[in-house]
Amino acid sequence: LVFSFYIYRVIARVGSMASLNMVPANLSDRGEKAREVPSTSAASTEYKSDSSDAFAELDNVDGEYEVDEESLQREWSGSESSLLLRAKRQWTQEREAMECAERHLELASLLEQTREKFLVGQDGAHGPANRYGSNAHLPPFDSGKHVPVLALINPRSGALAGEDILAVARKTPYYQDRFFNIVDVVRDKRRGGLMDVFRQELNLAKEEAKALGVRPRIISGGGDGTASFTLFVIFSALCADDSRADEGMEDAGNGFIWSDEDLTEYFPAIAQMPLGTANDFGHTLGWGHKYPGAHAIGARRAVAAERALHEWISAVISPASRVVNFDLWGFMPLPGQEQCDFKVCELGGEQGWNPKTKINGNSHLVMKEAALPVPLFACLYFSAGMGAYLLSRFQINRRKSPLSNKLEYGRQIAGILTESVPSQLHPGLHGVSISCGSTPYFPPRSSEGNDGRRYREVGFLNVNWQAGMAHGADRAPVLGRVCSSREPAKFNDAKVDMFRLKVASAFRNGTSYQTDKKEGPMTLTYAGGEGKGLFFQWDGEARFAFSPSGGPFNINLRKILNIPVVLGHEFDARVTGDPDNGAKLEFAFSGETDAERKAARLRILRCVRGELNAELNASREEIVAAGFLCQEQ
Repeated sequence: LVFSFYIYRVIARVGSMASLNMVPANLSDRGEKAREVPSTSAASTEYKSDSSDAFAELDNVDGEYEVDEESLQREWSGSESSLLLRAKRQWTQEREAMECAERHLELASLLEQTREKFLVGQDGAHGPANRYGSNAHLPPFDSGKHVPVLALINPRSGALAGEDILAVARKTPYYQDRFFNIVDVVRDKRRGGLMDVFRQELNLAKEEAKALGVRPRIISGGGDGTASFTLFVIFSALCADDSRADEGMEDAGNGFIWSDEDLTEYFPAIAQMPLGTANDFGHTLGWGHKYPGAHAIGARRAVAAERALHEWISAVISPASRVVNFDLWGFMPLPGQEQCDFKVCELGGEQGWNPKTKINGNSHLVMKEAALPVPLFACLYFSAGMGAYLLSRFQINRRKSPLSNKLEYGRQIAGILTESVPSQLHPGLHGVSISCGSTPYFPPRSSEGNDGRRYREVGFLNVNWQAGMAHGADRAPVLGRVCSSREPAKFNDAKVDMFRLKVASAFRNGTSYQTDKKEGPMTLTYAGGEGKGLFFQWDGEARFAFSPSGGPFNINLRKILNIPVVLGHEFDARVTGDPDNGAKLEFAFSGETDAERKAARLRILRCVRGELNAELNASREEIVAAGFLCQEQ
């Protein structure tokens, strides 16, 4: 009787599944609608891996089985035990498959809801008139001709030009599914949220590109820091999650959901849309110094702006647009160390000419906890000193328009030059030393007693523009600067173009830096001191670095990635040099050894998982303990 009862339960459970339609594990078809499961609520579709097993009492079927309390006991035969074990395994497998199907249906429903909100999320109905016109559209996309493209755009950049472009994309087939608000994507990482939708589109773009034999492309729309932000989002979307392996997020063996081969061949090439103030990255790659249509004037301004936007997007999706290699540098621990030996915070204080606070008649800088991003990707440049301090002050006083921002830069430069050096900083670059590879670089002539205090800025260029004004060329004597052509800073020669500046450098060289091509890594060592630190900047972001113990610390950068980028129609090889570096076009983690390449990959994975936040960003307690004033949040 007991045996018959359990067999009946198995048959009933298995039979009840006949009416359930199964869905694919990887929901790559964005058009698939969620199907309803009768009598199944959202709460009931949660994964039930910890639910009780109806066969748990049969784990020891070879023993005696109690029928009731007064018990009539008998020993089960071997054939009965074997049959029940097989039935248990089959039932468990069928139950897990049913729960997996229910989870997939729930995910499809969540994705559909997110897409519905996504398509109406940037209609621009409550803002000023769209600069591209109320009926503007993007150029038609021919799936058999054009290169698959996505976009991650900051809507607040370019005096809200990013918001207008997103609104135009929402009205245009193909682009309405592929153009994303980058801020919303990062904020919505829930299951079935906007990050999942972006991941779905990224996977689709990869498959479309495979069919065409091309590499997909992605538009990074914003200021210079948006390029690093875009890379962060791409890596976040590709980061594996074993808890969702059945939803297409299984680890391919490298920490990502794409194999090494797919990353190499189909990691999207970046086209930078210039929506910021300086736009050094977009300018270098030939995509202009201003957003598309910025120079349109006259009564038919909107028509001219839409035409410029059409031409810009058409160049991105054209297979004729050139794709080349690009060096990407990164903040890494010193060799042999697991973590960086410094912490970062940001400059606080009030807006205005001078952010310092007076205590007992002395001026002090006020710090605050650093926001994201943490220092990792350095696409464009790195420097320490006055320029980083200037950028920190500017970030407190950022304006709404590019012109106002440039005027604010001028105001802050005047303030720095007329004020005394804050007590939290050493004079000039005193206490700073830099080596490139194994060769000392800064301060020059240190054996003659030069301690760096006469210098105001030291760093390197990866692209040949900084702050929209300065560019570099190989160091040469005065006559050589006038009479000979010098090699510019290049973005894919695996070298850093180092520079060091005094206040008088601007008067001697204007906006042209004297640069020295050096092998990486570049390691900056700061002597430290109680209550002392150093401002540094990279790609339009500024931070204040210090050691919690007051001791020396090191900021180490080396090449960590080779990424593909798209060159625009305004690319000028006279400014950047020949972009063909003779190497195979590919995405790759960089390093001299397998261990270095693995370290770069793991560092990126730690960043997108949020594990670098606690390592690098100082807490309020750490800021105060190091001897700095800390602003209330």
